[in-house]
Amino acid sequence: MIRDILVNLTQGAERDPAAIYAASLAAEFQAHLTGLSVTYEIDVPPFYMGALPTDFIDQQIRDNEAAAAKATAQFQAIAGAAGVVSEVRQLSASLGEAAHTFSEMSRLFDLTVVGQPDPDRPGPEEVIAETALMEAGRAVLVVPYVQKPPFSIERVVVAWDGSRASARALAESLTILHRAKHIEVFTVRYAGEEENPEGVAAMERHLAHHGLKATFRQMSISSGESISSAILNEVSDQGADLVVMGGYGHSRLREMVLGGVTREILDSMTVPVLMAH
Repeated sequence: MIRDILVNLTQGAERDPAAIYAASLAAEFQAHLTGLSVTYEIDVPPFYMGALPTDFIDQQIRDNEAAAAKATAQFQAIAGAAGVVSEVRQLSASLGEAAHTFSEMSRLFDLTVVGQPDPDRPGPEEVIAETALMEAGRAVLVVPYVQKPPFSIERVVVAWDGSRASARALAESLTILHRAKHIEVFTVRYAGEEENPEGVAAMERHLAHHGLKATFRQMSISSGESISSAILNEVSDQGADLVVMGGYGHSRLREMVLGGVTREILDSMTVPVLMAH
């Protein structure tokens, strides 16, 4: 059951897609919605302090306080319009402290919602989203910065690779999957790898025990092709409203340096993605 939802409030934006989506999700499940509004502290290395004018630092502090206040007011209006019971928790902290605190908070919520970073407006969302995914121990639902439709669950693509992270994402998505009209389990394998009919049968049996029925599709790609591109293309072809997948099967550092499916999806996602690590 989804009865308690947490959302990180986007700072400095005219519109907060994550908060809007979270409010519509809370309305769908009649859940309580909590928004975290952060006043980000100025994190200046000590050896730079003397080089920065006091007026500059004071203005940055005022700007950050104003951004947090605006995010709070915006969230309250969104929640009120959606008719959901809500509250705002406020925090004054550095980005690293805020990300860690948000992750700890997430452990006592049924679902955590964060916004995808906007490449044209750098902000804290990337650090918040990735830290929550790695540290929360719960599913994290990432909302595209271009998201406009409210929560909808007509069609879902479950990107399945049999990993621990995929299993956790599937388990945490079951409540949402029960609202879906069409579920597709999508597996990508490299050319030369054998198909796994036993795995398909096991997945079909597991979903059936939960009263769920899905279609299954496996795609073979060459070694030079991208798994993330295959997933995103399938999502587009299916007109999916949501993707369910594991996150960071490799270490986050490896994916940051070498790239990986999780980072590529987070950079290029076009629909909300529910991830678990």
